[in-house]
Amino acid sequence: MDDERPTHDPSGRSARARRASPRGTARRTTARALTGALLAAALLGGCGPLTGGTDRDEPDWVRDEASERYFRPDLVGHSSELVEEHFPMLEGVGAVTIAEGRFTDPYERVPFPAQDDYWWQSVIELEPAQVDELLSATAAAGASDHGGAGAPEPVSEDEVLDALVPTLEGEVQDCPGGWVDASPALAQEKGPDVSDAGDLLELTAVCVGGTQLLTSARDM
Repeated sequence: MDDERPTHDPSGRSARARRASPRGTARRTTARALTGALLAAALLGGCGPLTGGTDRDEPDWVRDEASERYFRPDLVGHSSELVEEHFPMLEGVGAVTIAEGRFTDPYERVPFPAQDDYWWQSVIELEPAQVDELLSATAAAGASDHGGAGAPEPVSEDEVLDALVPTLEGEVQDCPGGWVDASPALAQEKGPDVSDAGDLLELTAVCVGGTQLLTSARDM
């Protein structure tokens, strides 16, 4: 029962004023906390009265069955920043086309995706001299690893196209000399199949007699 205490109104008559019940105060505090939590969840989920629902202005995500990952077909980049960060030996590269995405379904609304859920791919234009240098470094690294001379490991065109998302497939040029794996040269500082910045390398194919390097990497 609520406690009562005497008081007086402006006319001087005695009256009773209710003291707030601790139980009632606790209920109101709990209600406010629940309301705040529900509002925060709605905002983090990307829907609710303040956001007007999911933002459909962003490009839709599409799953590429061949490479088993999600990408946005209308979203590519052309900055060389990722290339310079992960492959510092490639100085002064030409045109770069970058695609990025996730391995899990972005529409499942995972609040904090795992770090290794993210991937990025690139088509890099090199000078012929850079290709020759990369091939020489690949052969030298392979010889060091295996105790003797050895040709770089070939990568088939099917492997290349299966690894890349469709937005980058159109950037790939014909390669008469064939593709070879350049990971022994590009990953020699951090260990096998790891970029200089610590990403796991899935594809590092350079065109023999051409000017392109194709890469695919995922966060670790």
